[in-house]
Amino acid sequence: MIVSAALLLGVSSLLSRVVGLFRDRVFTSLFGAGDTFDSFVVAFRIPDLIFNLVVIGALSAAFIPIFTEKMVTGKKGEEDAHRFALSILHLMGIGIGILSACFALFAPQVIPLIAPGFSGEKLDMTIMLSRIMALQPILLCISFVFSGILNSYKRFFAYALAPILYNFGIIAGAMYLVPILGVAGLGWGVVLGALLHAGVQFPSVLRVGFHWRPVLISSSKDLLNIWRMMLPRVFGLAAQQTNLFIVTIIGSGLLSGSIAAFHLANNVQYIPIGIFGIAFAQAAFPTLSEQFARKKRADFRHTITKSFRYIMFFVIPVSALFYLLRSQMIRVLFGHGAFNWADTTVTYETFGFLVISIFAQATIPLLTRAFYAQQNTKIPVLISLGSIALNTALAFPFARMYGIQGLAIAFSVATIVQLAVLLGILHIRLDGFDDKKVIISISKMVAATMVAAIATQLLKTPIAAIVDMQRFWGILTQLLGSFGGGIIIYILVCMLLRSDPRSCVKIPQN
Repeated sequence: MIVSAALLLGVSSLLSRVVGLFRDRVFTSLFGAGDTFDSFVVAFRIPDLIFNLVVIGALSAAFIPIFTEKMVTGKKGEEDAHRFALSILHLMGIGIGILSACFALFAPQVIPLIAPGFSGEKLDMTIMLSRIMALQPILLCISFVFSGILNSYKRFFAYALAPILYNFGIIAGAMYLVPILGVAGLGWGVVLGALLHAGVQFPSVLRVGFHWRPVLISSSKDLLNIWRMMLPRVFGLAAQQTNLFIVTIIGSGLLSGSIAAFHLANNVQYIPIGIFGIAFAQAAFPTLSEQFARKKRADFRHTITKSFRYIMFFVIPVSALFYLLRSQMIRVLFGHGAFNWADTTVTYETFGFLVISIFAQATIPLLTRAFYAQQNTKIPVLISLGSIALNTALAFPFARMYGIQGLAIAFSVATIVQLAVLLGILHIRLDGFDDKKVIISISKMVAATMVAAIATQLLKTPIAAIVDMQRFWGILTQLLGSFGGGIIIYILVCMLLRSDPRSCVKIPQN
């Protein structure tokens, strides 16, 4: 079940990321890495903060475990679970509606606080976009309650399709609404995307028997439980959002386009994280919650260990090849229209420092969900707070020395430390991870990656000699040829070392 679900989510994540990259290419082609793109990214910050703190805080940490528990052990099963979901939908909808309205009202006072380097027309444009985007959290609140229900039923198709349609909505705004409405069309594209995100999941929610009725509170015990589990997670998410606000606050005082460059680099490096890390974490979470509820401790530990190794099998080589081909990737993806070579350089340099921590970013979601499945949110939150403190301490001096690239260095260092601490504590709580197998399998992956990296580097020169590297198709040929060759070598070496997924990291069906 986990493998098939992870495959579906991984494929959908890949499609979503491809569409997201096309979205970014449309933006860079129209606006370059300049003031308009900077304004769009900053305008997203507060609506995204509201959504993450209230919706993600409740659903990722508390909704699925409690919903699943009611399905498995509740007196009335589905009826109790659906009543609980309605309570969350109504209460969160009211809360987010109030927060979004307040932000729209006070945007002129809030935006200068998070982008102190913005002024004049750039500031006005950011305020205008942020007010339109204040509608987004309300729609995504509804959508993510639907997502939580479908995940609990282990029905992932509509949930997997939602982010793809979300990106199509934003693209439609840039391509078709901007010519009509001006820059405001970017904001309305975000609203359209959020509406599509919810709409595509609605029929599937109806099919599992969920129907709206006027329920406000299922029980005080449920609310206390979700509040107990949600509150630490909210603080943890607030800490994580601090990373983005650090980029915004410091980046607004750097060269024009610095925020856009970090945003683009972060989106590209997140591709393998979404395809492998997030997909496996999301697919494993309902199973982990069920195993914990049924007190299957050995199965719980086994699921974490195998999922961790599976993620590492993919992200270790991909991150290495991303680093070696960073300039080609950025130029191929965004080198069009208003996006010039100066924009390319600052973006691929930032990207290079971010990919160093891909392995950590991809496995942290699985480890944190292992704690959430145990209905323990405090430990990962405290670790996250420590990571943010380290990131903040490093970001300011590094930005002074290295510009926007310094923020990428600080982020990667803090993320790797966060992974190390999470692993250490979870290792103690679960009495180990079958350490010998983990160490041997990851050592084989690293060895295969080193061989693949050498092959990739060797392939770049002969390919460059036979294509025109001043043109898109020449750069694309070098990128695909070198990357493809490196992946083939990695697979062959893994097979030689008996480190392929089937023999090394196969996850049992549950």
